[in-house]
Amino acid sequence: MDIMLEPAHVLRAFFLAAASTILLFNGVPALRSRYLAYGPRATPRDTHDQGKYASKPDLTNIRRVKPYRVETLLDHLATYQVPHAYFTHFYIVSVVSSVFWGVQLLAQGAAVKALASYSSSTRPEESMSTGQVFLAWSLMAVQGLRRLYESVTLAKPSSAKMWFVHWLIGIGFYLAVGVAVWMEGVGTVVSATPKLDDLRLSPPSLGTLVCLPIFILASGVQYDCHAYLASLQKYTLPAHPAFEKLICPHYFAECLIYIALTFIAAPKGALVNKTVFTALIFVSVNLGVTADISRDWYAQKFGADKIAGKWRIIPLVY
Repeated sequence: MDIMLEPAHVLRAFFLAAASTILLFNGVPALRSRYLAYGPRATPRDTHDQGKYASKPDLTNIRRVKPYRVETLLDHLATYQVPHAYFTHFYIVSVVSSVFWGVQLLAQGAAVKALASYSSSTRPEESMSTGQVFLAWSLMAVQGLRRLYESVTLAKPSSAKMWFVHWLIGIGFYLAVGVAVWMEGVGTVVSATPKLDDLRLSPPSLGTLVCLPIFILASGVQYDCHAYLASLQKYTLPAHPAFEKLICPHYFAECLIYIALTFIAAPKGALVNKTVFTALIFVSVNLGVTADISRDWYAQKFGADKIAGKWRIIPLVY
């Protein structure tokens, strides 16, 4: 029996595997301290702890030697870093991906047809509508363009580093999500010749009517937060209203953006787009862990009393 690996399933597996990996690393102190924090949150590890086995090795006790070797290996892997400024690459990839797939969707190109050929269900009645496909694609393109603009105009020169795996996962995420937002509409795209009339405005669905304003509002709030953070002096506690009850309101806005996309891109008869939903899981896990690290950093830098009563990322939840 032939088992066909569908593109949508591959995308979902990638998002869930990446989210699970982050949770695993976050749950193991030796991995969390070395690999998850980046930028100003990445504080040097205690040099005494790093050298506690090297300074007085007990070669007669293998229980001492083995942990030392493991720590040395973990420390070595942590040295493979790239500049934090490489974050800009994520949004370059996002924009280029959106342009490529936009052309493919309009022209019913070979890449789109190839994806459709590996999908078991390409019936339009089970897919996103043509309008949904192009709306979801457009919103992802807008998101990528905005974030690229912010990276170019708001980012300050910095010597901060991040582990190279952060960079690889980020590149992979933006390549994958650029397809995920419309993948469940590939049946509609390949079933008829695309026309410019497909881009005309039509009465929105309830999901679009509710979630499109959420997408726009969350995008505006996130931009405002990023612009505010860029205006701060280095290592200053934020005083913007959005930060009054949240440690990372810009992360919350990012989650809202993908929540909106999850409902806007829902195929006919489905509440959500399952592929985009798994992308939302990754975004929530990744930013939730980063928000927790940020909270610890703020508490250490400014005192726990300064952030008392604040949620990390989601009001009343976490």
